[in-house]
Amino acid sequence: MPLSTGLEVNTVGLGLAARIAAPAATVRTNEAEIGALPAAIALEEATTPRLVIRGENHSTKANPKAAFIDWLNFSFRFELSGNGALMELDVALRKAFGFGLGLRRNRGHLNYQQSWELGRNYGIFATGGDSVRGTSLVSLSGEGCSVVKDWQAVHDFLKLHKARITRADLAHDDYEGRISLPSAVEWYLAGDFHAGKGRPPSGELINDFDSGAGKTLYIGNRKNGKLLRIYEKGKQLGDALSPWVRWELELHNRDRVIPLDVLLTPGPYLAAAYPCTEWISTSQVRIETAARTSRIGLAVLLHYCRQSYGKLIWTLWKVCGHTPEEIVEMLAVEGLPKRIDHAIPTEVS
Repeated sequence: MPLSTGLEVNTVGLGLAARIAAPAATVRTNEAEIGALPAAIALEEATTPRLVIRGENHSTKANPKAAFIDWLNFSFRFELSGNGALMELDVALRKAFGFGLGLRRNRGHLNYQQSWELGRNYGIFATGGDSVRGTSLVSLSGEGCSVVKDWQAVHDFLKLHKARITRADLAHDDYEGRISLPSAVEWYLAGDFHAGKGRPPSGELINDFDSGAGKTLYIGNRKNGKLLRIYEKGKQLGDALSPWVRWELELHNRDRVIPLDVLLTPGPYLAAAYPCTEWISTSQVRIETAARTSRIGLAVLLHYCRQSYGKLIWTLWKVCGHTPEEIVEMLAVEGLPKRIDHAIPTEVS
């Protein structure tokens, strides 16, 4: 039931030619990691497109490295004219992003008729169709963004192709929970997310009632092009005692132009989203987020492994007389668990 303040509480190894022709083994959706957000009351009354300005409304001192890109969609002019064009695009994508076209999917995507995976399920490339007017789409998930090593190269790719960013998610990880989620709720109830013009932003709280699953606070409205998610990231990953809170701004190009500069200096844009996000200034190093994600993921997997197979391992060891090395040899399967596959850092930067 909505509170009088307006906060809603919800309790609930192939070659490229072969890869182009081959269907994908699995289908990935192009959605944010948190589920669909119910429609909320309109927040902004913009009537003409405007540029998102760094330092808009208040903060001009936010650290450019205080946030990182956690989702990216962009469109650019590209029309499919055979495998040769796709191969040229694949080379350009690999140079800029570090990965290129993967398996062909067996369906279209959004309004596009054809689509391919990008890298190891890092996103989607889509193209073709009368309604898209000669454009194509690249959509990178959080996993895809996490493996990009050179955002300047990405910026240059978009600039060269006159690309238009249609969505960008900017994230800041408060690992120690300096601003807890309950504190953010208090700020919302006190009106601290309101810039003092127009209607105050809508809000919705997904409450876990301290079960350890993690709470999420939504500020704003995706339909209006700006949505802030504040959620207990560590708990979401499985650590019920983790203080880790993520502040994540989802920007869409509805009634605004998202500049390419956001790829290089996301921190100031996130800090300028609302009056009480200007505290965000601590530098972010993506490797730290990957390491913490990996540690929590491993701890959760070890917990369930112990519950499911602890007695089997003990029996093999103490009753059957196998050495620990023999047991590991018998049980080990090459590869990383899916839960931590994209969290293991490949290079420290």
